[in-house]
Amino acid sequence: MQGHAYNELLPRGEPGFPMELYHLDPGHIRYVMPYHWHMEYELVRVLSGGLSIWLNGALYELSAGDLLWVEGGVLHTGIPGEGCIYECLVFDLDFLLKACGGWSKHLTDLSEHSLFLKPLLPRDSSVLRQADELFLAVRQQKKGSRLRAFGALCGLLGLLIEMGWYSAELPENEAQRRNIRLLKRLFAYLEEHYAEPLTLAQLAREAGMSPKYFCRFFRSMTQHTPIDYLNRCRVEHACELLSAGKSSVTETAFACGFNDLSYFIRVFKRFQGVTPKQYGSR
Repeated sequence: MQGHAYNELLPRGEPGFPMELYHLDPGHIRYVMPYHWHMEYELVRVLSGGLSIWLNGALYELSAGDLLWVEGGVLHTGIPGEGCIYECLVFDLDFLLKACGGWSKHLTDLSEHSLFLKPLLPRDSSVLRQADELFLAVRQQKKGSRLRAFGALCGLLGLLIEMGWYSAELPENEAQRRNIRLLKRLFAYLEEHYAEPLTLAQLAREAGMSPKYFCRFFRSMTQHTPIDYLNRCRVEHACELLSAGKSSVTETAFACGFNDLSYFIRVFKRFQGVTPKQYGSR
């Protein structure tokens, strides 16, 4: 799940097969899913342990075997529990629509956001079998696997529509949608300016709020304080630089907005469990 708290504009799969499968275990750099959104749709499957996911501020507690549907454009984040391993399949729904032509009104409704699947999919045996087939076909590199993946995705969506597992509108009201739009704008601002010496007062001004109200708003929406979240964003960028092996710990700290090396090491260890030097030598 590459990307920070912003709109991911990543190519998925290949031009003729826009599906990308991510397998996430504790060794993955994006094991803790950062806040982000993308216009592609996504299926999250938990293989073991538990996973807490927020979709536009709504919490879903997943366990092994659960499947979660993520609508295009929805702001989401995830925190794995002990022993969690999960997979994310991100895909462009429009490629299905183009391949199917005009005969599938439901695909058109999904693509145009006039029909919404309920996020937590049913643990129905037929749904789980279809999902297994879909994830397996995307993972495999055999002749015919892409055709199987295409059919499995169509089959899964068809099953869910048959079961009535959808709604004509998103659960959020207009006030919630307005808060999500503001949060996306704030995340984009943080992504652009994380390396600068930002203060709470600056972030509050960007949101058009007093610092006190901004702290309450931000924490209610993200479960983090603004500064804690900013430090998480900076540490994520630091992980990328350290993994590339081209920057020293000191260079990384200053490049990611930390002007105090000992503070950077302390914050980095709190989030990653190891020091920057230990992380870079892995």
